[in-house]
Order: sequence, then C-alpha cells, then structure tokens
Amino acid sequence: MRILHTIASMQKSSGGPSYMLARLCDRLDEQGASVQVVQSLKVRTSEDVELHNQRITVHNVPTADLSAKLEAIVREIQPDVLHTHGLWLPINRASSAVAAKLNIPLVWTTHGMLRPWALNHKKWKKKLAWWLYQRRQLLAANLLHATCVEERVELQAILPNSKIAIVPIGVDVPQQIEPLAHPSGKRVMLFMGRLHPVKGLMNLVRAIDQLRPKDWCCVLAGPDEGGFRAELEAEIDSLGLTDWFIFTGAVSGTAKEDLFRQASLFVLPSFTENFGVVVPEALSYGCPVLTTTATPWSALSQQGCGWSIEVGVGPLVQQLAAAMALPAATLGDMGSLGRDYVQKTFAWPAVAAQFNALYAELCQRSVG
Repeated sequence: MRILHTIASMQKSSGGPSYMLARLCDRLDEQGASVQVVQSLKVRTSEDVELHNQRITVHNVPTADLSAKLEAIVREIQPDVLHTHGLWLPINRASSAVAAKLNIPLVWTTHGMLRPWALNHKKWKKKLAWWLYQRRQLLAANLLHATCVEERVELQAILPNSKIAIVPIGVDVPQQIEPLAHPSGKRVMLFMGRLHPVKGLMNLVRAIDQLRPKDWCCVLAGPDEGGFRAELEAEIDSLGLTDWFIFTGAVSGTAKEDLFRQASLFVLPSFTENFGVVVPEALSYGCPVLTTTATPWSALSQQGCGWSIEVGVGPLVQQLAAAMALPAATLGDMGSLGRDYVQKTFAWPAVAAQFNALYAELCQRSVG
C-alpha cells in the first residue's frame, strides 16, 4: 500500500504533529507500506524531526503554486491514500483539492485544532476560514482521525455526518530504564513541551510559589513560543523562585531521555490538549503524571499511575503537595504501572497497525 502524508512542517519547533508523523511513517514503513511525505518548506534541515528509515522520501515543496506541485507528485507516485495533518493551512487545502480531483481517499488528522480552546484562539479569523472553505473540505474527507474519545465527540458535534476513527498517538517504549540523579541533587518535577500559555505553566509557577518544596526543582524543557519564556522568567524572578526552576530549551535524543530518567514526577497543567503525547512518553520511562481534566487523561487515576485535576492554581497546589509527600518508592510503583499501561496501549507498532487497517478499509471501499 502506498501512503502519502502531507504536513506544513516537519520541524521540531512545530511540536507534537511533526514527531507523531515521523514515528508513524517509520512504523508504517516497517510494516510494509510504501510511505512518502510532502512538507510545504523549501528544504529539509537539521531542525526537522529525523526519520529513522531511509526508504521514506520527503518532498520539500514551497507554498508558491503548491496545489500544482502537489498534484504532480501525487500523479507520479499514485498513492492509495492521502493523509493530511493540521488545519487552515495551504498544504491542507491543496491536499483536499488534489485528493478530490484525482479521486484518492483522504484521511485528515486535525491534531486538536478544532477543540474549543484552539478555536477560540484567533477566533474570528478561524470562523471566517471555517465558512469559506474549511468545513466544506473536512466534509469531503473520507475519514477524520481523532486521537481520543473527547476529540471524536467534539468533531462529531460540528461534523455530524463525517466518519471518525479513534487511534491514539503512539510512543517508542524504551527497552530499559535506569533512574538518573539530577546534577542539582534535588528531585525533579518535569514539564516537557512548547513554552506556550495554553500549557498552564504560569499556574505551575504560582503553585510552586505557594509550596516552595524543599529538595525539589522544576525543570521546564521545550522550545519557546511567542516569547512566553521571557514572561515566565520575569514572573519567576519577581516571586523569588529562581532556585526552583531550570529552563533547558528544546531537547531531543539522549538529552530528552536523560530528563525523563531524572524525573520523579511529570506535570502537564494544560488548559487543553488534543492528546498530550508527552504523557505516555513520561509513563514509558516509569514516571507518574499529574495533569488536568482538560487533557484526555482521566484514565491515569484508574490505572494507578497519576492524577487528573481541575485546571487552576488551587487544585495544582493541593495535588502537587500530596504527590511530593509520597515516598520515592511509591512514586516508583506508580511509574511501573504506567509503563505497563503504555506498553499495552500506546506502543507504536500496535498504533501503526491500526492505521494500516483503516487505510486498507478505505482502499476497499474506494474500489467497491
């Protein structure tokens, strides 16, 4: 089966969608699919997420005359399925147009961009785009991909006649994990992701201000977005919290693995998350997770590997205090339960197999 994925950017700074697509392509390739990618950038750079399998071709197509160039690529490789990632952007519009023109089944992963918080960001611009083209193009897709039940419910509410499938985002489960001590000698509370207001990091700063936990530090790892890191640093400095916070910038590879191994607790206090792939990533390293009910991770408490709390400083203070008071062995046991949960549910080979089955079903319906 020949699968063509399209995305605006594979760059690391684009966050979860880039990593999700790279790993999905790797696993689809390993399972026998022929996989290619089109990104709407002029060149592929070291800032792009790496693909592990060299057989996967990435076409770098600038946005000028994008539809014609994408159509030429599609005619050349003749994919069985076209799978586009993201929303609102020229690459998505071009993918929809080319799939319709050439009668190729179209799968669309919106990556949470139709969730309520995301829609309220630049609200009027998105509302105009929705009625001008986006709703019509989504309705024409053969399949919408949701990463969780919550997202499917929200998609179904605004696109009630669309076919929607739930497939979680996968993670690479490390073979072995050995805890590492942090250079500071303190226990680590870790956040990893974009430094952006939606992640609730200002709430985390204010919670730490109230707790000022002895023998703990908070590591904030990830790329700055829109200058928000400077706002966080200014607040941390004004509250006299510089001894509690460490910024690492964007991390990958061994540096990223080491941070997970150093962490005793992972915190994701977001106002919204489509999936939050860092949650199963942290669990795969045996690190329990504290997140909010605005993320699709209510199962953490049921699985015994973390907590899901209401958004806000107050709930965060209460649960952080309780979590940090637990013995290290108890947090370790919770992390072991989380690792088992991830291996059974979110390992990439199983997730890629679900996508392969959906693609095959679409191809059969198209032929029929």
